[in-house]
Amino acid sequence: MDPDSLAMALEVTSWEELLWVYEEFGDETEDFQYTQIAKVDDDKIFYCEINKPKADITFQEVTASLTRLPDGEIFPPWPQASITTKAPQHLPPGIFIKRPQVKQYDNFVKFKVLHLLREGLVEEAEVMEMLRSQPHPNIVEYHGCHVRRGYITGLVLDRLPYDLNSFLKSGQTIQDKEHFMESLRSASHHLHRLGWAHNDLNPSNVLVAEDGRPILIDFGSSRRIGEKLSTSRGTKGWIDVG
Repeated sequence: MDPDSLAMALEVTSWEELLWVYEEFGDETEDFQYTQIAKVDDDKIFYCEINKPKADITFQEVTASLTRLPDGEIFPPWPQASITTKAPQHLPPGIFIKRPQVKQYDNFVKFKVLHLLREGLVEEAEVMEMLRSQPHPNIVEYHGCHVRRGYITGLVLDRLPYDLNSFLKSGQTIQDKEHFMESLRSASHHLHRLGWAHNDLNPSNVLVAEDGRPILIDFGSSRRIGEKLSTSRGTKGWIDVG
């Protein structure tokens, strides 16, 4: 890609086209620290930190600040001995590609733990491979690894419009709450029967299907029962930090 076409591809004109925008606050003082921004273009990830709240940032600043992260730093190589499912090159509609967790990328660099980004994606892919062979109607369907340029650039999963938080905030209600919770327990027990624990069960990791079923997602913190968490440690506010 020549420089002119690359610049056009990276021109940011709306917040919706970004992978995510995240404002960081201090743990103790809760003072604003900086805003982290990431964008995906042609399965390449671009990232920046800007020392302003989102409300004060212009799209021109975002466009000028985004820098491509090297593939080898954030993506694990393909193939992997423990992962055998490769998603089709041309993906169907209605899918979601889960990318490496590059939030606080600069801290990964600072503490020299960039390998955790790659290992985290591999660990979750291994869980999804296991669940693909042992499916459950209330666990998100996995279609394999998205592979580009010799790297695993993401995990291909079903896309659903709402997580439980956004579903309830939209004014909709769960029609049969008892059945909803029983279905969610069934998904969790299915994992346990396979010898695994989810370790991050919270409303943002429960999607709501069009027929009202709960769909459990985000297995980045899943470990065999009895193993300690390593590359992922759950969601703040929903984990036991004692």
